[in-house]
Amino acid sequence: MPSTPTIDVESLSEEASQNLERGSTHSVTLNAYPAPIQKLPNLVERLTRTNKKSSNQLHQSLVAAEAYLSNSLLDLSDLDNRFAAHQLQDWTIGVISSTHAFAKEAPYAAEPKPVIPSEDLARLCSLKATGLRLLSHLQDLQVSSSDSLAALVACLATFTDLHDPWTNEDASSLAPSMLSKHLKSLRDAAPDCLDNLISQLLQNYVKPLFIKSKSSLLTDQGRKAIAPLPGTAVPSDFESGSKPWKFQSPHIVTVFQWILEQLDAAMVEKHWPLIIPPLLTILDDVSIQLKIRGCQLLTILLRVVSASLLERSGLGEVFHDTLMPYLLFLPPLTPEEESIPLLNATYDAVLALTMTRFDTTESKPQKVKTLDAIIRYGIFKGYTHAGEKVKIAELLLMKSADLVNAMGIYCVKHLKDLLPIISTILTAPFATAYPPLLEASVQLLRAIMVNGWPRVAFHRAEVLEGLIICWSRIQEEDRPTTALLTVRKQIEQVLRAVVQLLSGDPEMREDLRLIRACDPRLETILNV
Repeated sequence: MPSTPTIDVESLSEEASQNLERGSTHSVTLNAYPAPIQKLPNLVERLTRTNKKSSNQLHQSLVAAEAYLSNSLLDLSDLDNRFAAHQLQDWTIGVISSTHAFAKEAPYAAEPKPVIPSEDLARLCSLKATGLRLLSHLQDLQVSSSDSLAALVACLATFTDLHDPWTNEDASSLAPSMLSKHLKSLRDAAPDCLDNLISQLLQNYVKPLFIKSKSSLLTDQGRKAIAPLPGTAVPSDFESGSKPWKFQSPHIVTVFQWILEQLDAAMVEKHWPLIIPPLLTILDDVSIQLKIRGCQLLTILLRVVSASLLERSGLGEVFHDTLMPYLLFLPPLTPEEESIPLLNATYDAVLALTMTRFDTTESKPQKVKTLDAIIRYGIFKGYTHAGEKVKIAELLLMKSADLVNAMGIYCVKHLKDLLPIISTILTAPFATAYPPLLEASVQLLRAIMVNGWPRVAFHRAEVLEGLIICWSRIQEEDRPTTALLTVRKQIEQVLRAVVQLLSGDPEMREDLRLIRACDPRLETILNV
């Protein structure tokens, strides 16, 4: 039987210091473990003896356990060791799963949430990364059982998004690799194992946190309510209690995202009533950040949702009506730093929703009609209200290119509005000050030529004016940046495409001859 070495307290202290250095310079000692520990049950008993510990004491405990497992040949045939290992795993999951310290404070709460210094939050991140390394050691020992797998997976999924404040780089790299091992073993075990796990996660972890904030637009089966009742007004003092997923356990949104990423079409159909209520709740929240997250979650879900399911449930229209107002969350009412990511996520979601709902030849008229509404209500109104914000204008042009590609030849009805916007940007006196806007304009023009080429000849004067003036201004720059040189190259490619497209028109050839006569630099580009 393999022997279990004693724990060197000095080495554990050094290990603790190295772990805490990631989040803090606070010194740590392991005086809580003055005597060598011979067996895992003894260690686990000491770790779990006191429930109320400071974050530093918890971190010391995690380091001690990690060091023990990394330096020991644990004999799991011993029932005491196996039981202790299960206890250690459950205790670690409980320690690192809580994200209440990182949750936002409920507005007008009766008891203000105490402000936690950023240094303490960094220590908590380091503590959670240490806990994940401990769970990784336990995973190598194959400690997990079918009963505890859902809790373990929910814990690991908590750390799969680096943008979350409780996740650092160590945690975000370790958690996905651990999850992939569990997923592989589940798929190898039996076809329905993953489905059972998803069901447990949705039923036992996601649903309880969202049950008090269900949307009135839905029935219990996750379908559109025929005659929805008015939403119940929740006093601000009680909002924290009605939205525990937001103010107590914000990590559940990340867990929910991981669940959506694992779904296939059959799982979506089976678990539809458990998926839609939390998704619509997140999407409909007043927080801009949660609206962004909701749009991203919807985009993920739409990858595996069929048009027939959206039609049968009536939720295609519900999602569309929810998303459309977000297209006008623009400055100055919405800060630019919040408006840009929200617009980006919303356009992606509403375009994915439209392409999913109307994916047949018979539904093409409805698809074109919906895309028309998005361009008119979103792009044109957005540019009118916030076009002076160059980053907003850049984003709107980029999304216009996506919409034009989705519409195909039907985009020609919008050329009379799109081309003046492009020409105004390209011919602006100080256009070269922000090259990304020029690049977005050229990419939109390229999309128009690919999809609406039969009408390019009619608008050739506007097209050539914008491209040539912008190209000339870049040529006249004393020290053009790399970004401007890239734009110039793209303009030259589009100009050559215009010439090739319209070279059969005698009137067009004469126009090009006159332009070359005015500026000999264009000789090679506009040569018919």
